[in-house]
Amino acid sequence: MVQISEFIQTEILLPRVKRSGVLVVYDPEQRYRELCQGLKTNGLRVVDATESSIESREAALQALLDLGAVNSTVTGLLVYVPAQAPVSDEERQRDPFSLYAVCGSIFPEGDGDEYLTLCLKAKPDHGTEIRAIFEKDKNPSFAVIDAVGGGLGWPNLRALLGAESSRDILFALLVPDDRQQQALQEQDAWAAEARDLCKAALGLTLKTRSKAWSAIADELWRFLLFSEFVFDLPQALPAVLADVPRAPEPARPLVEDLCDRLRNDQRTRTTYIDKAEAIE
Repeated sequence: MVQISEFIQTEILLPRVKRSGVLVVYDPEQRYRELCQGLKTNGLRVVDATESSIESREAALQALLDLGAVNSTVTGLLVYVPAQAPVSDEERQRDPFSLYAVCGSIFPEGDGDEYLTLCLKAKPDHGTEIRAIFEKDKNPSFAVIDAVGGGLGWPNLRALLGAESSRDILFALLVPDDRQQQALQEQDAWAAEARDLCKAALGLTLKTRSKAWSAIADELWRFLLFSEFVFDLPQALPAVLADVPRAPEPARPLVEDLCDRLRNDQRTRTTYIDKAEAIE
C-alpha cells in the first residue's frame, strides 16, 4: 500500500519542482518537514528555514543563483518555511521567501492541497474511514493514515495491470498501455473486480453487462468526465441532465486527480481530448 508521505513526495511535491524549478512549502504545523528534507538530492536543493531565517535566506539565494547558472548540476530548489503562507501584498513584503514563490510555485495551493484531500487522493477507496479519522482528529499522523486499508484488494486487476493503488488501477483501465490492454483482453476474471472497484472508489454502478475492457472503459470515461463537469459548474446542474450518472461529493478528489493526470500526461493527453469531445 502506498504511504501518504511517499504519495505527497512523488505525486505532489516533486512534479511541481520539476515543472517550475522552485517550490516553497509553507507548513505552520511542521507536518511536512521531514518529508521535505527527505527529498534532498545532489540535483534538488532543500533549504529549511526552521532553525535560522538568516542562514536559510543566504542558502536559498545561493541555490537560486546556482539553479540559473550555465552547466549547473542544480535542477531544482525547495524552500521549507514553517509558517503560514502570506496572503496579502503586505504579508508578502514581510515574507523573505515570497521571492521564491514568485519565481516558482507554492504548496499548499488551494483546496486540493488540504491534508484531508491529499489523504483521500492517496487512498481513494478508503474515503469513509479517512473522513471518520479526521472527524475525531484534524491532524492525524502519517502513521494513522498509513494504517488505513492494510489489506490489498482487487488481486486480478493488480496482477494484470501491474498497479497497486485503486487510483493507479482506474488510470490503467482508462488508458492502458499495449501490455495492459492485451492482458485485459485475454481474460475477463478482472471484470467483477472492476465493478466492485468503480462502486467503492467512485460510486459508479456499471450498467454494461459486457466483460469486455472497451465497454467498461467507455462507461468509466463518460462517468468520470461528466462528474468533473458537474463539480466545475458554477451553478446548479440543469434539470435535463439530473439523471445522468455522476460521482458523489466524497469522490471529488479522486475524480479531479484522475482528470488532472489524464490532461497533464503527454502519453494520455490526446486520448483525453478525443474522449472529452466525443462525450460532449
